[in-house]
Formats: sequence, C-alpha cells, structure tokens
Amino acid sequence: MAVDDRLRFEVLGEVRAFRGGLPVDLGPAKQRAVLAVLLLQAGRPVPTHQIVDAVWGDDPPENGANVVQKYVAGLRRALDPDRAPRTPGELLALTGSGYVLRTTDAVVDADQFQAAVKRAAAERAANRPLEAASTLRGAMGLWRGDALAGLGGSVFEAARIRLADARASAWETWAEIGLAQGRAAMIIPELTRLAAEFPLREGLRAQLMLALHQAGRQAEALAVFRDAREYFLDEFGAEPGERMQEAHRKILRSEPAPPPDPVIPAQPGPAQISPAAPPPVLAPVLAPGTAPGLPPAYWRPSNQRASVAEVLFAAVVPLATCTMGSWIYFLYTAVRRRDRAQFITAAVYFLLLVFGVVMFLIDPSGLDEEATGAETLGVFIVLPLAIGAAIHGAVVAVRTGDYERARTLREQARQFAVFDPGRAIEVGIGRPDILSRPFDDGGLVDLNHLGAYELAQALKMPLAQAQQIAADRALRGPFAQPGELISRGLVSERVVRRNAYRLICIPPAAQREPALGSANGPVGSADGSAGAGGQ
Repeated sequence: MAVDDRLRFEVLGEVRAFRGGLPVDLGPAKQRAVLAVLLLQAGRPVPTHQIVDAVWGDDPPENGANVVQKYVAGLRRALDPDRAPRTPGELLALTGSGYVLRTTDAVVDADQFQAAVKRAAAERAANRPLEAASTLRGAMGLWRGDALAGLGGSVFEAARIRLADARASAWETWAEIGLAQGRAAMIIPELTRLAAEFPLREGLRAQLMLALHQAGRQAEALAVFRDAREYFLDEFGAEPGERMQEAHRKILRSEPAPPPDPVIPAQPGPAQISPAAPPPVLAPVLAPGTAPGLPPAYWRPSNQRASVAEVLFAAVVPLATCTMGSWIYFLYTAVRRRDRAQFITAAVYFLLLVFGVVMFLIDPSGLDEEATGAETLGVFIVLPLAIGAAIHGAVVAVRTGDYERARTLREQARQFAVFDPGRAIEVGIGRPDILSRPFDDGGLVDLNHLGAYELAQALKMPLAQAQQIAADRALRGPFAQPGELISRGLVSERVVRRNAYRLICIPPAAQREPALGSANGPVGSADGSAGAGGQ
C-alpha cells in the first residue's frame, strides 16, 4: 500500500500535525501557537516580533526573540526529524524578514477546505449542483470544531472568525442548492443546527424559514422569524435584515415553492472514472400492490431464529462426548460464517481438551489407588470444559438467527441501493449516524456519505485516517467501490478485507431522484460488484 509521507497540518479544530497518518508531537502549548502563527502565514516570512505579539499579546517574555528561536528549534526537530543538526532548515527556514514555513510539499486542511469550496463553485457554475453539494459536504467533514481551538489572542481570534465565516458561507451555499432542488425536508435538521451555531447569519435563518415553508410547516417557519426578530431586537435593537424580511413576506403570501432546478447528468472526471460497469442486479421482488422505490423496511425478512436442532446439537455434543467434542460446533460455525473469532474459540477448546487428556495420561493411578495430582487436575479441566462448551455453544447457536438476519438485510439493502440509489440515500442506507431510520440495513457503511467521525467509529479506525478518507473524497471525488480505499493509498488491504461485508458506495449519478450531498460511483462492495451480499 502506498503511504502518503507528506506532512499534514490541521487548524480546523485543535492545531495538529501528522506524517504518514501518525500524529506528530508538537510540544508545549506555546510551541503549537508559534506553529499556528506560521501556518496562518504559510509561505510568507513572519517577523519575530509579530510571532511574539500573536502568541503572548500584552504579556511578552523578557527575551521574546530567544524564546521564539527555542520553540522554532523544537518544531524543526518534530517536523523535520531527518534534518542534520545545525544545518539550515528547508521546511521551517529563517530569512532576512523572519521565519517562513514552506508548505508546498505538505497538506493543510484549511487549504483543502478552500480548494473544495472553489471546486464546488465551479461545479455549480457548470450546472452540476449535486456534485457541488457533495463536494461541500466533504469540505465540512474536514472541520473538527472551532478553528485554532484553545488558542487565545487577537490574531487567532481574527483568523478564527474569518475561517468560521467561510464555513458558514459554504453551508449557506449547500442549503441554497438543497432549496433549489426541492429537498427542503432533507436539509431542515442541518439548518436548524446551523441557525443555532451561527445565530448572526441571517442567511441561514432565512433558508430555514423557506425550507420549513417548502415542507408545508408554515407555522414553524413564522416561529423562526419571530424568535430571530426577538433576538436581534434584544441584542442589537434592530429588526432582521432584508433577506429574512423577504422570506417572511413570501411565507405570509403563501407563495408556492419554485420547481426544482433542472440538472444535467454529471460526467465522470479523470479522477472519477469508474472501472467496467458491474453486471446488472435484478431488483428485489416486491409484494403485490407494493410501489417500487420503497425502502427495505417494507420487504425486510421476518426475524430468523436458530433451529432447535442446532441449539441442541451445540449443547449436547460436549456433554455426550465427555468433552471430546467440545470444539466441534465452534469449528462448524467458523467454517460456515468464515469467522476468525470462532476458529480461535474452537482452537482454544481443542487445546484445553488436549491438555486435560495429557494430565490423565501423564501419571495414571491404579484401579484401587487414589487419583494422582495430575489426574485431579485433568478432571478439573475436562468437566468444567464440557459444561462451559455446552453453554457457550448454545448461546452462539441462539445468536445465529441474528447473524443470518443481518446478512439477509445487508443483501437486500445492497440490492435496493442498486435498484434505486436516490431513495436509498433518502432513507439512510449505510448511515449508522442516522438514529431514526425506519429499518435495519444490517450494519452497512456508506463510504460516500458518512463523515470522518462516523467513519472512524463505524470502522474502528483512527480519526486521523478517517479524516484523510473524507478529505480525499472531497478533493478527488467519491468512491466507485471500496477497493479504491486501497488504490488511493488510504487504508491497507487488511482493513478493507476485514470490513468488506459492510462497505458500500452509493452514487448520485444514477439516482432517479438525486439526493442532496451524495457522491458519485456505482454501488459496490469490496470486490467492486454491485449489490454483493458480503456476509
């Protein structure tokens, strides 16, 4: 697997640095602050006195230049460990005008965010609003909280306000696309959160009002205006601006929502060209009278339970064979499920059995003699082993019904995503972060729509690695199949293989009703086949 050894700097949250996906120890808080000043002026010399003013403000150290020099030396050791001692720094250099941090060969998340916003603007200008919305959602995934979190002072506060303003503007653009596409119901939850996060952004409040109006919730839309008016009057003694006033007038006049903007189907770019189209997958057979396009909740299988025979087999075999068959059911389950954990369980039971038998044979006693210590130890191993294996096996057998049900649900959810990807996105297939889904997809994970935090949690990977996936998706386009995680150098083959049965890539291009903020690429499993059942 190709590993990106470039430095990665992050300021959209706490100031951090990574190399090859591993965190770099940036030292004490003041040293991080010095790095933040240099990152805000990346590529440009920053005089020492400006660094002192930014980091220490009105309480500078007695010899500020020497303190800055000490912290710069610490940053050089951390960021450029291969540099020979007492040699001029290339990454962090001293010029006649001050210190300069050269990030030409590095990655800065703030630069990635700005590049994604520009890319979204170009996609929108080219009448590709769905791609623009997807790009903007990917850009938002780069944020981990307030920019430059934990750093105080006027310089950092000004930069934080500037970056937050760019973030809010990007959200407004995303919401504007959603309204233009008639997807009001989908963006209302996000707009509600954003209006609270950015209370001074009248654009977000106005968009929330219009979205509620489009969704037929006029009373709630008017309540948003009333609350905003009270807030602005209490805080600033002023009425809401013209944008909110115009939205208010539209609602009072009960103006109908405009028809969705026409969308030109997107053509895949060079970085998004997918491999040969997968073989067609037949749509699932629906019950008579069921309309096509319904989510899997309407055709999910009934709960599958383990058969009584299997539970009895798992519980009786260890006891009937006097522990000799304690490992048999676990081996059977391991082969059936291709479950590594069950292979290990079977091996443990087998080794304990062998150990107990060896204890019986190592020092046998006569028929009329007392049992030896080895035989006693063997008895204390074999008897509990039989009882434990019987109980354990019965529990595993009972849970087999849940396992089979989840596998069936995953298979049907994959088929549904191929049959109608637009509807699949709307109902949340592959989105474990949506708690109120009306159905169970068996635990699928959609690589094209989950944010970095949700990916890290779902796939049990480091957050930094999940953020790299989200950033790559925003810059190079969505994933056509899970195998692209390997070809793009984002994760190892082992990670993809371990999660293959859960991974899915739902595209927007083939949607009958494209969903806002989705991503391109055929629905695929880890081997690139559409609707693959996995486990």
